Amino acid sequence: MGKHHKYSEVKHPDPFVAGLAEFWRKGEPYIIRAGIVSAIVVVGIAVWFGVSEFFTGRGDRPWEERFKLAEEFATKAQSDPEAVGDKLLEKMGEFTREHQGQPAAAVTLLELAQWQLRTGVSRRDEKPKEARAHFEKAAAAAEQFVADFPRHRHVGLAYYEAGKARMELEEWERAVQHFEKATESPVHIVAALARWGAAYSYEQLGRLDQARDRYEALRVDPLAGWCTEQAEFALAQLGRTPPKAPQRDSGTPAPSPVSPAPPK
Repeated sequence: MGKHHKYSEVKHPDPFVAGLAEFWRKGEPYIIRAGIVSAIVVVGIAVWFGVSEFFTGRGDRPWEERFKLAEEFATKAQSDPEAVGDKLLEKMGEFTREHQGQPAAAVTLLELAQWQLRTGVSRRDEKPKEARAHFEKAAAAAEQFVADFPRHRHVGLAYYEAGKARMELEEWERAVQHFEKATESPVHIVAALARWGAAYSYEQLGRLDQARDRYEALRVDPLAGWCTEQAEFALAQLGRTPPKAPQRDSGTPAPSPVSPAPPK
């Protein structure tokens, strides 16, 4: 058997190993420094998380309460969904008042507005008085969102929900105001639906020129989806039936129109 040589005795070392050794020799000071810096950064991040968790613990409590609230009623929904729904809406309202101005309240206000509106629509035919009360609460929740969070990224959606609720209440002037604000939303579908709501509300007010402008803007919008077809139909029917709201110069209410129902 041949003699075994130590690595140091080999006359022609592996080029890859030699290159790696040369790289380490030149870069050793920088690599060590980078390692020290990385260790400091990791320790700093760990300390930051510990400190932030300590100081923001109270900020997490509203979210915990909101989760427990939803969890509590989710387990009871099968026995009496309608009753549980009403109680949940009441507690959601209490929650938003207790945590007014906090992020957890913002999310809950939007949910509350949507659920109140949905409940009102489901009871509109059989229980019109109850339905109206739910529409009023939906409008109040959405308008509270706007008041408390005027620069929130979802404020456009809140304006749209408020517009829908006022439209259900046939408060067309207020509906128009909310819808026009909602058309400024960066979310295109919200802006498109708000433009439709504004057009429909203008139509009920007898302000046909403004209604035609909004419908026309929808008709030529390639991203408006099914709202485009609705707008084309509305433009074809515009002016053929009297509005729901009284004309500015008459003061007498008009019969109901036959235009398609606004989107929910």
